[in-house]
Amino acid sequence: MPFARLVDGVRLHYAERGERREGATPALLVHGAGASSAIWMMAMARIARAAHVVAIDLPGHGPSPAPEGAVGAGALTLETYRDAVGALAGTLCLGPSALVGHSMGALVAIEAALAWPDKVRGLVLCAAAPHLPVNDELLALIREDHARVPVWMGEHALSPRVKPAVKRAFVAAGLVTPAEVTLADFEAVRATDLGERVKSLACPVLWLDGADDQIVGPPPERPGEVRRLEGVGHLVPIEAPGAVAEGVLKVLSLLTQ
Repeated sequence: MPFARLVDGVRLHYAERGERREGATPALLVHGAGASSAIWMMAMARIARAAHVVAIDLPGHGPSPAPEGAVGAGALTLETYRDAVGALAGTLCLGPSALVGHSMGALVAIEAALAWPDKVRGLVLCAAAPHLPVNDELLALIREDHARVPVWMGEHALSPRVKPAVKRAFVAAGLVTPAEVTLADFEAVRATDLGERVKSLACPVLWLDGADDQIVGPPPERPGEVRRLEGVGHLVPIEAPGAVAEGVLKVLSLLTQ
């Protein structure tokens, strides 16, 4: 999995699968708070059978380094992440794309679609809402005992009906982002409310909701199509990669008609 060097010198790690096809719209996947592109691996393998797909590691996440001084300066914001997504798409010459976001990544994808309606042709938004609640217990854990966050997420972010092997694998994968970056992510999420702005989205939108999502809870009415995934919690890309791939390929097919 390669790195891209952007025009401002920032290095971004990304994963890439599938073949580029003339006239076909690619998919660009954006992970959530404290996560990395690894969350998309199972969905990517399915999407790549029929489409070109890229998953970004946002600055400071996974192998992507944070810009020097960015965390302390409070520069890791949703706008920073939005611009990183746009810069990676430009560097890789993806052209107009469908953005696929999970949780915080969905907020980033929405921001990108609003900023560049000519570049974002469709949205698939997993475990998302225009405003995402952030648990105070989770924030305290990130500050005081970051190493226990995967266990907390395993208990609260996965469906109670998830297979034990999936839960064990998720917890065993451990941390992929430093505490200060994870904390900045969740604070940015808490401060964001796109409730009015989502009404301005001009592209097709598909929301994939986990029926057992304890993080988002019952979301408000949203523009676009909504699919409710039974037996799935907040970690939709891990718990239902097949449903994610199906949704992405459906949106991509709409864009080629």
